[in-house]
Amino acid sequence: MSVIRRGSPWCAGAVASRLLWPLSLVLALAACSSATNRGVTGSVGVSTGVVLSTPGSVTQIQVGTTIVVSASVTADVNNAGVTWICTCSTSPGTGTLSDITATTVTFNAPASVNGAVDAIITATSVVNSAAAASVTLVSLGSPVMNTVQLFPANVNVPYAATITVSGGEEDFTWATAPDSGPLPPGIILNGSTTAVTSISGTPTATGSYSFTLQATDALSRVATQTISMVVNAEDTCLLIGRFSFIVTGFRGGGPATHAGSISIDEFGNITGEQDYKDGHRTTAHEALTSGTCINRQTNSGQVTLNAPSGTTLYNFSVTPPDSTGSINSARLQLIGSGSDSASGQLARQDASAIPTAPPAGNFAFGLLTVANQEPYTVHTGSAGRFSSDGSGTISAGLVDSNASPALTAAPLSGTLSAPDSLGRGTANFTAGAHTSNLVYYIVNAAKMYLMDIGAFVNPPTPRSTGFLTPQAGNLADGTFDNGALAVSPSILSLWGAVGNGVDPITEMSLGRLYNGNAAAGSLDAVLDISDRDVDSAGLAYTTQPYTVASSGRGTLTLTTVGLSRSFVFYLDGTSSGYVIEPGSDAGNAGMLEAQYTPSTGIYTDTLQGFFVGGTQYAQVPGPIVLTPSLLLSFGVLSSNFTNGQFAFDPTSGRGFGSITATGVPTSAAVLYQVTPLKMDLMNFGTITTDGTISWLIQN
Repeated sequence: MSVIRRGSPWCAGAVASRLLWPLSLVLALAACSSATNRGVTGSVGVSTGVVLSTPGSVTQIQVGTTIVVSASVTADVNNAGVTWICTCSTSPGTGTLSDITATTVTFNAPASVNGAVDAIITATSVVNSAAAASVTLVSLGSPVMNTVQLFPANVNVPYAATITVSGGEEDFTWATAPDSGPLPPGIILNGSTTAVTSISGTPTATGSYSFTLQATDALSRVATQTISMVVNAEDTCLLIGRFSFIVTGFRGGGPATHAGSISIDEFGNITGEQDYKDGHRTTAHEALTSGTCINRQTNSGQVTLNAPSGTTLYNFSVTPPDSTGSINSARLQLIGSGSDSASGQLARQDASAIPTAPPAGNFAFGLLTVANQEPYTVHTGSAGRFSSDGSGTISAGLVDSNASPALTAAPLSGTLSAPDSLGRGTANFTAGAHTSNLVYYIVNAAKMYLMDIGAFVNPPTPRSTGFLTPQAGNLADGTFDNGALAVSPSILSLWGAVGNGVDPITEMSLGRLYNGNAAAGSLDAVLDISDRDVDSAGLAYTTQPYTVASSGRGTLTLTTVGLSRSFVFYLDGTSSGYVIEPGSDAGNAGMLEAQYTPSTGIYTDTLQGFFVGGTQYAQVPGPIVLTPSLLLSFGVLSSNFTNGQFAFDPTSGRGFGSITATGVPTSAAVLYQVTPLKMDLMNFGTITTDGTISWLIQN
């Protein structure tokens, strides 16, 4: 366990990434001092109580060479030093360790590789196992050009794309191959002598283009790749088709929610319907007409939603196209004034999944709620399940809530309406003396967005958003047992906030449940907590009790020294569902996401392709971020706006480090790989900045 206190001497060193990313995309992470990365023994890696250094702060070396890593331990009065571990023992061919002492170790790069491989070296204090540091060392071999993901371009819209090579030795020479086709008119290959270059410019002619780029390193080794690029007309929106969206945030001095279904034609014209709610009004089932979608640069643009009640504008950044060239999702960020700010998600709608009758089957749901009283800082959550017949009558319903009064396995009844042609329907939930009026928007057969549309009264009804998903039990009859949490690991995300009158107010938790033992009803967990005052990183829990009933309702208790937390969850599948923390003063609630297991059994610190990032379930007006393009390579998370360095655990997919976004101070952060196409990122709060959770997605 490591505890990060505000103003503590925690810091992360720099990554010398001269051969992987351009200087504009690299952050020298020195959370303690801008000078910690200078000199022949500048600190490297991610540190807590142990500082690692290499000559010249180098972390990348050529194959067949060696480098010495040194360690110093804070308050090690007896000079006991450290013990060393290297992932090279579990990743054959990535290097070896030799000449191991209590303070130094020699890393031997492999004799040859294609591209680049890395090894993570971890030093742990002998006298204090909570003090440790990790550094990623990259061995560079024969250059290999990384797969290029290009977004469609538009005439007269600025465009840029990064092209990279793994491995090789500087200086590089970039060029189009002798037999290459031409680049699109208006696009040029930028000069570079590093392993990174770009194509950029403003296209002037539509068409489909194919060209071959090559990079030659200092040893005359050549890497090539043939690239296809489409240039569309200026008014062709990146988003074409039908989409559902949901947004949470703040407008007019209070929380706001927004959901809808829209259709965008190739000229950027938007029609559809929406439901909107803030502290002043509820506008339900409102038609959207004459909206617009405009591309601004590369994968980003702006959508304007026009309705009788007013106009809403969002920036968007789309995820990379799939193998058919279709763009299926985007992150949204409200364009507002003053304290108005919000973020959300937009996903391609599968029209074939829209039934003509009310949705039937077994369902689970989760909602995050801001209560109706001033100053809008009372946060709660609810989770539950129900069955629905073909008429929309809800039966066998259960719900838990940490609102006041709380609900514990309370009977739930109600109705679902049939959706309209755009996938919008209503849901009425009744538990005890309370009835909630909700709207759902179908995304596909596996997901619906859910939002409270209770009429605005005095006091106003809560602002709630969440998901409604079909239940698929782990047993043959569709029901659940303890095995549902033993099939695969699960990533746990919790959002909450406390209105104590002192900033910051958010409480966030991100963690991993694993090693589930169905027979014993126990599992292990690691949890990272961003509290208002004290943040805890990597809290370890072993053999924790859990139960799962046939309905999918379960309980879990996590207990460690001086801390015990209890949770209730409703599963919609194996290792997946919705969670609340009963009795939480922050109204903590969230979700479980099934985590993939790599075929090799090893989570790497490099994932292919671009990710789009955005704040998920904003609990305060700021910071709320939208990051159009992120790359994760050898533990470095890079973009033009957000940069970070993480030391990844190859057995769990958890990365711990620090991150900086433009306009936001550097903070400690933790990153969990959910799938190869999704990561969950938590920024720990600081004395001036609230902690946040962001989703980084590729589809």
